[in-house]
Amino acid sequence: MGIMSSTDQVSSKSKAVKGPLHVFMKKGGCEESYTACVGCDAQKDECREAFSMLEKCMKARSDYFEPYLALENARAEVMLREIDAFLHAKPKDRDEMFTKFMIRGDCKEAFMAWNDFCKEAKKNNKSCLHTPTMDTLFKCMKAHSDYYHPLLTVFKNAEEHFKKEIKALDTREGAEPDADANR
Repeated sequence: MGIMSSTDQVSSKSKAVKGPLHVFMKKGGCEESYTACVGCDAQKDECREAFSMLEKCMKARSDYFEPYLALENARAEVMLREIDAFLHAKPKDRDEMFTKFMIRGDCKEAFMAWNDFCKEAKKNNKSCLHTPTMDTLFKCMKAHSDYYHPLLTVFKNAEEHFKKEIKALDTREGAEPDADANR
């Protein structure tokens, strides 16, 4: 989940968080779980649990968090379209072609471990994001960026676009009270 905004500031001692995204999270009732995620190392069990708790909190308050959740969904859809484009795949063929692309490279073992983990996680209604297997896969892909460059570019572009959209959401959320006050 891409919940950290570049406008957030984290104090290493007090873990104080500032910025429009934090205000948005606080107003929605997920301040505590959001703060637990800020600066967290996704490879640690307590951080994976923090991300899971934040995801549950936002889903439980989906009316409020709908704009944020919609951005998350839009990011995933854009990434899938871009993956289809670089694989020259139709959506129905995406999984097979993606798997072939991944196992042709030097990160076959890391991909297979992540893929197996995801299959098991889906059976248990869990996320396969923010996991050691995903971190290992990304580290491998970065180490072999000559081959995985197209996919890394998709992820990077999606993250940059998402950050811009979050800033725009922050701006809209901050502007709404002012608009109400002028009425």
